Amino acid sequence: MTLGAGAEPAGTAVRRVVESWQAAGEARIALGGTTCAAGAALVNGTFAHCLDYDDTHVGATAHLSAPVWSATLAVGQQTGAEGREMMAAFIAGFESGARLGNGIGGVANLRGWHSTGIFGALGAAVAAGVLLRLDEDGIARALGAAATQAGGLTGSFGTHAKPFHAGKAAMNGVLAAELAAAGFEASTTLLESGNGLAGALVQDGAAGIGAVDFEDGWELLRNTVKPYAACLLTHPVIDAALALAPEAAGRQAQRVEVRVNPAAIRLAGKADPQTPLEGKFSLAFCTALGLAGRPAVEGDFTAGTLADSGLRAMLSRVEPVAEPGRDTRSAALEVEWLDGGSDRRETAMARGNPGNPLSRADLDAKFRSLAEPALGDAAEALNALAWDFDAPGRAAELHSLLAA
Repeated sequence: MTLGAGAEPAGTAVRRVVESWQAAGEARIALGGTTCAAGAALVNGTFAHCLDYDDTHVGATAHLSAPVWSATLAVGQQTGAEGREMMAAFIAGFESGARLGNGIGGVANLRGWHSTGIFGALGAAVAAGVLLRLDEDGIARALGAAATQAGGLTGSFGTHAKPFHAGKAAMNGVLAAELAAAGFEASTTLLESGNGLAGALVQDGAAGIGAVDFEDGWELLRNTVKPYAACLLTHPVIDAALALAPEAAGRQAQRVEVRVNPAAIRLAGKADPQTPLEGKFSLAFCTALGLAGRPAVEGDFTAGTLADSGLRAMLSRVEPVAEPGRDTRSAALEVEWLDGGSDRRETAMARGNPGNPLSRADLDAKFRSLAEPALGDAAEALNALAWDFDAPGRAAELHSLLAA
């Protein structure tokens, strides 16, 4: 995602600021120079979420890989870690952020907090702490320092601040771990105390941080990989719309009913998107794309598609309907046609979820579509490296491939 977003304004603004710091370090800004670990994590983490095409952990309702991997890569390069060490740190960070966010992340999002900025930071702190070889007390202090920096508002969705949340989470995690390594004292009870993080996020106690159990399988295997470059809550609708695309060819809709979980309307309910970024948070626009047979990849969210008269006409007919209790990964779509009759499609489990996963070929194709414009022929080498990153010497190869 970071490579594919290299020209995105949110990321380039953050990169310019970090480069102006002129901080010394061995951590590399993707396709740029080196800087301190916290700065590289901030830039790369922001770019990683700019396209809203990165994976999502549904249990925590958070984009965890962008901040956790950005922190892992930055600290790993700063410390000279091997790929296998980085992978172990990333897994530890992802598992921690996912388990702490399970259940409460979705509730916090509905209360206005962006869970990526919170649980992504906690996961990043653990990953960075592992690479800095913190002991149990050090990790606890790093988590406390990360928790007290929790932030990110869902009111920022559709602006540059949303991807900044992921970058800042990565930076906050690195900073927290580095502070702990330097002897910094932070509260070690914020994740357990009723007056700590959970009590601040969800003040009526409707959800909390439960006891963490590491014996019930891997949260990483419960992660969702996006096939579409839009808010995850739009994905089941896109699936249903694409399934109806053959019937929609050459026809005009009188009414398009989209039945979704209420969260989809609250967080992705922009009825009249004016920018490509807003289009990613518009059930109406994503429905129109799918009915037009467009695959909702990054190239479909442009000023040109947003202004397309056919797509605008279709999105104006879309009526989202909230269904409390409906799984966020499901949706129903019914179209009433001007020429008579109607068609309906339902998505029980959106593509990319563990119950309906993408194939290796799908993943390779997505990677190439994002990396080749930035790296050219070197994209294939990077793809092969990613599938074999725990082999000796791979970290140094990655460092070279990401150089300017």
